[in-house]
Amino acid sequence: MNSLDFSHLPALKLLLSEKSVSRAAESMSLSQPAMSRIFAKLKKSFNDPLMVRVGNRYELTSRAQSILQQLNLLMPQLEMLNQDDQFELSKVQQTIDIAGTDMDIVYVSERITQIQKEASNLTFAIRANRLRILDDVISGEVDFALTVSDDQRAGLYRQTLAKEKFVVVAGANNPITRDELTLDTYLQQKHGKFSFVESTRGHVDEALDQMGLRRDIRLSLPTFLQIPPFLADTELLFSVPESFAVYLQSHFKVKILPIPFSTRKLEIFLYWHERQHHSQLHQWLRRRLLISDTCDASDVSAT
Repeated sequence: MNSLDFSHLPALKLLLSEKSVSRAAESMSLSQPAMSRIFAKLKKSFNDPLMVRVGNRYELTSRAQSILQQLNLLMPQLEMLNQDDQFELSKVQQTIDIAGTDMDIVYVSERITQIQKEASNLTFAIRANRLRILDDVISGEVDFALTVSDDQRAGLYRQTLAKEKFVVVAGANNPITRDELTLDTYLQQKHGKFSFVESTRGHVDEALDQMGLRRDIRLSLPTFLQIPPFLADTELLFSVPESFAVYLQSHFKVKILPIPFSTRKLEIFLYWHERQHHSQLHQWLRRRLLISDTCDASDVSAT
């Protein structure tokens, strides 16, 4: 490798993350020709094209993928070296990546709004959930992940964000009342469910399986927020965590009914990585994200 100008590392991370010279230039308030010159020097330094065109887009080379993963680990540590001993929110200018399902984000949306009132230059980038969400935390692609996954890999820290019981959500015109929703009635109805492939989301069906029973699932949705339009069907029920049901009821014409059998509570975790554990900014963010009557901010576990 030819000599590398380490002052170009922030530009390199942006170029590889964005896969675009123009977007990277805009993020750094540089002209596109200036960013192109930096990119040319970086390609020469690494003796690698770093990005190659595939159809109408650019993709990273194998070397560039490895470099980006290392930069995701290295850059937060370098940024910490430049932090003042006295942490000042007014000086924070950073993007925080947080991933989770739409329901998970609902739990922290008001807290994120409050955080941005206190740290006005802090930006949040909400990432969609995926099966390998915690791999993104380990690689440095995201700062925080909200998930029910139980992952014991070294380097991961987590804390309980919420622990929820399940309730039933029905359309406002559904004739079933609280007293009428017996187990038999529940099983006679049509059901919708969230279809994201995580076995730990199946608390309701797990409880029914233990009784040798099965509900009649007629609809699978990829996101929780697609539930309300389908509740016009007066026979369709959704079994969801209670706080999310309350959120739906505050925005849509739905009613909440007690689920007529016992299920395990759904535990949602906030995950982060060891590299950020001692960062003053991340410590402050974790305290704000985990503010809850049911969360003890001292109860942190390293998996």
